[in-house]
Amino acid sequence: MNSQQRAKIYVLQGQWEEFCIGYVYIVHTDGVNPSFIRCILETQIKQFSNLVQYVHLNTNKEEWCLNLKVQPETIYEFQGENIIQWQESEINLDIAISFIDSRYASEFWNQLQNSRRHFRFDDVESTYPIIPSHQNLEAILSQISDSPELIIQKITNDSTNQFMEAIKRIFEDAETQSNYHVLEQLHYVIRSLIYIKNENVMKCLLNDKYYETLFGIMEYHSENKGPQRVSYRQFLKNQLKFHRITEFEDSIIEKIHFNYRLSYLKESVMAYYLYIEDPLYNEFNFYIHENNQKILETLLIYHKNQFENFLEKFMDDFEVKCKFINEFFLQFKAFLTIKSLNDAFVDCITQSNLLKILYQNSLLKVKQILSSPVCFTTLQVTIMIANSNSIYLQDFLKNNHDLFWQCMEALLFCQVNGLNSIILDIVQMICSNSTIQSQCIEWLSRCLQQPLNFSAALVLQELVQWICQQQKSISQDLIVLSNYILNILNQQSREQRKDKFLLMSALKHFKYISTTGISEILKPFCNSLVLLAVSKRIDGILEGQIRDILKCIKLKNSLSQHLILIVKTLNLSDHPFFIRLMDQCQIDQIMVMDDQRYYELEDSNENQQGILEKDDIGLDFSRIVRKKNEEDEEDDETHVRDQKPRGIIFGDNCFKRIKPDDD
Repeated sequence: MNSQQRAKIYVLQGQWEEFCIGYVYIVHTDGVNPSFIRCILETQIKQFSNLVQYVHLNTNKEEWCLNLKVQPETIYEFQGENIIQWQESEINLDIAISFIDSRYASEFWNQLQNSRRHFRFDDVESTYPIIPSHQNLEAILSQISDSPELIIQKITNDSTNQFMEAIKRIFEDAETQSNYHVLEQLHYVIRSLIYIKNENVMKCLLNDKYYETLFGIMEYHSENKGPQRVSYRQFLKNQLKFHRITEFEDSIIEKIHFNYRLSYLKESVMAYYLYIEDPLYNEFNFYIHENNQKILETLLIYHKNQFENFLEKFMDDFEVKCKFINEFFLQFKAFLTIKSLNDAFVDCITQSNLLKILYQNSLLKVKQILSSPVCFTTLQVTIMIANSNSIYLQDFLKNNHDLFWQCMEALLFCQVNGLNSIILDIVQMICSNSTIQSQCIEWLSRCLQQPLNFSAALVLQELVQWICQQQKSISQDLIVLSNYILNILNQQSREQRKDKFLLMSALKHFKYISTTGISEILKPFCNSLVLLAVSKRIDGILEGQIRDILKCIKLKNSLSQHLILIVKTLNLSDHPFFIRLMDQCQIDQIMVMDDQRYYELEDSNENQQGILEKDDIGLDFSRIVRKKNEEDEEDDETHVRDQKPRGIIFGDNCFKRIKPDDD
């Protein structure tokens, strides 16, 4: 039985008493007999008579604890989210069912309401699901749309599964006869069943018995025609292989198969119909997420020893196990935030020494110049562990730092697509520790002294800039690293053919340094910058970088003067790159000269005015006394009017004088 159907049965005898625990569902009959509320016993708690009626219908010899017919006149009540209660009039007893799963409780309630009507197979107006045939597929589509609860009950509770058996038989006949009209109708029937959005229906459609039928029918949609028609069954049969890493229970194996088939249905087969915000897309993700958590719990907690043995023998059948590890982290990384699962996972990788095995083999493969998935797997596993348990990773680096940095250096220069961006992420994640950051600086120094390719240069520049931003003051070690990167400008300025990607990293770092307090270290590289700017072998991207650098340099007086001197020396004052810089320099010089003349004139005028005023007035300030009026005790004061400040307000290319008010 389905675990969602599990419920507790209560009866009222003065107070509610628990009667039994079992699996409850609605049983529809052919219209001659009534429908039933039936419960298959799991645990008997108390004995009550008359709760099992129509015992002669128990042809399968199941252990029933409840079998009561659905009465149209009975008032059934749905209380809360998971309780259904009613009074059974024939035996004068109040009964309540408390479902464990509230979603199934709602589904059961809908089925119960439909069951209170009288159903017949042969009645055209009946809402009972009919058995599919070649002639009634359109009627089946209508029933799926009008009464989905009844279709769900027919598919999930029928032990012989007549509905899906009929679908399978029709498909096989239509495909043999190349009856494309029927095949397309079946396609819409299956799509309608999928869009019911019921997990039990999906489990039936994707189980071992019917999944090939489902994917076969899904091949016959109107857009998938001709010689280019995609064969989903061929992929699942010939290319897909299931590798068992340990002995799981059958229920877990079913979840693994269900998840993969549902993922394939979602991502490949139905990608044409689904969009990201589609409720069905989210429903599929919910099913997969729930199953993944149960699979991971089983693997890490109940089969922990087997998983450790699997990791210890990682180098046996290496390619397959690499794929497994990649898939493992892709599917389960979200659950490693759960403490119990994370602790179990760390115990497994510690016992198996997984990281050390991966780094040793990655280094070996790179030295042998062999492209192998182990490199990608090693970096992916490192990132996953850093996200879920950074303390474990720091302990690993403490004991294996030489191996780690050697492998990082080899992977950085191996020119395998996609690795360098992961290396950048890993180094940034681990460098929060000061000890590891100093190791990183030593590693950067070694790498920058080697011949650089453009991808390695970009990663190294990003890391140097990132570490500079992390430190409050830029150390001498970082200045040395910056010089290594900036030296690319000197090297490329002498080359006939410029490597624009390599230059990009140097120009990017030049721009960053020009905004810091150590911009003076750029002076030895300004000559190369000017030569690159006037070179005819640079494209628009590099031109934009150089123009941005010149804007930053204008704010640094000493650096801009040095650059202007180089431009004048090379007779490049009229070059489009430097015209604006030179014009700004001339304006600044004029403003400085005018400012100096203005202040000299003001000083001389003030001195002369002061001498004239002193000669004309001739006051003896030592004889000025304050007079006091004894009657009102008010003071006569000598008021001195303060002069307003003189000075200059500078604009972009002009200035105006502020003069004192006239006396």
